[in-house]
Amino acid sequence: MQSDIAVAPAEPSVAIVLLNWNDARSTLECLKALRLLDYGNARRVVVDNGSTPDALQPLMARQDIELLRNEANLGFAGGVNTGLRHAFATGADYVWLLNNDALPAPDALKTLVAMAEAEPSLGLLSPVLHDHGERHEPNACFGLFDRRSLGTTQTDKPEQARRWLAEQPRNVIAFGTALLVRRRLFTAIGGFDEGLFAYAEDVDYCLRCTEAGFQVGFCFEAVVWHSFRDPVGDSAACPPYLHYYMSRNYPLLWRKLPGPPLLFARAALWLLRRRLLLIESMPASQAGIDAVLAGLWDGLLGRGGAYNPTRRAPWWLRHTLGRHPQAFIRLLGWQASDPEK
Repeated sequence: MQSDIAVAPAEPSVAIVLLNWNDARSTLECLKALRLLDYGNARRVVVDNGSTPDALQPLMARQDIELLRNEANLGFAGGVNTGLRHAFATGADYVWLLNNDALPAPDALKTLVAMAEAEPSLGLLSPVLHDHGERHEPNACFGLFDRRSLGTTQTDKPEQARRWLAEQPRNVIAFGTALLVRRRLFTAIGGFDEGLFAYAEDVDYCLRCTEAGFQVGFCFEAVVWHSFRDPVGDSAACPPYLHYYMSRNYPLLWRKLPGPPLLFARAALWLLRRRLLLIESMPASQAGIDAVLAGLWDGLLGRGGAYNPTRRAPWWLRHTLGRHPQAFIRLLGWQASDPEK
């Protein structure tokens, strides 16, 4: 006898992947928020990226998570790839890459998955990102990759994000902060580029997503709170590794893109000017200057991987650009002000 009782379709399986590196406090706060999610078929996977034993101990005691351990810090790209490979190999339909210092609204995951299920062409999907201190105002929506300048811009205005989605869908960039990844996309293109290690790896992944025939999407109804900090801020106080990655990774990204040589030459000159102005702004930070020059040099040569603090650009580069940035700014006919030009 056939039953008249309708059976609700099962929710897709989602693995929520958090990347932890010596920051169990933030990870535990995020896990606490995840318990409030209005989504039944989700499991929590924490990838530890080479934390010290003492820093890892609070997570090892947890029985409600899958804890994966990398023996070394593999960066954002390598760390989340560990989670992506494990999650999809063990049956996940989606992976939600969530920063360990992010706090999702209770309905965020359910809303994201519903949109992804309704639009099978979506390979990547991001929620609206709000700063913890601005609970009702978006702090980040989308980025846009400009194929004429090879640079990116971002907006916190939903109306601007909607225009970009409608007018330039192949160029929109979703941030890696809270990114939903579809299994079919991962099968098609694999994980993040581990050569980039950290920074710009989400730009690269979104461009690869669209090149593979998928779409990058944005869910205006899903909200995640996350603290936003200027990645450079006070240039002298900024850690050298950040100067290195910000100087190196865009040249590495550009090497992967098609285009005329003149386009890449213009982009390289733009980046050089930005880095010279940065060097000029921190004359007392030799470690920062060395990191900028090493990043530029490695980007030029196509060297990826983790930052090595002992690495140096050639001596002639350090004794010219490193010591006399203003002279080269003038020599190239650039103005010291208005660095965005």
